[in-house]
Amino acid sequence: MRHPLFASFAVGVVAAVLVGVAVTEVAARWVFFSLFVGIPAGLVAGVLTIAVTYAVLTRRMAPSNASE
Repeated sequence: MRHPLFASFAVGVVAAVLVGVAVTEVAARWVFFSLFVGIPAGLVAGVLTIAVTYAVLTRRMAPSNASE
């Protein structure tokens, strides 16, 4: 992949929006200001998704030491 950081950022933004909206909607039943719960949850999910996606995209296969 040519730009793993850009792809990781794009995946992280999508994850942050989806988790933020989902948590906000679920918490709306119990919490009046549910957006204040959804925003931090979305940010945490986005940062974790960026880190994991970048690690997966930039991982290289370790050279094997098989001497045959």
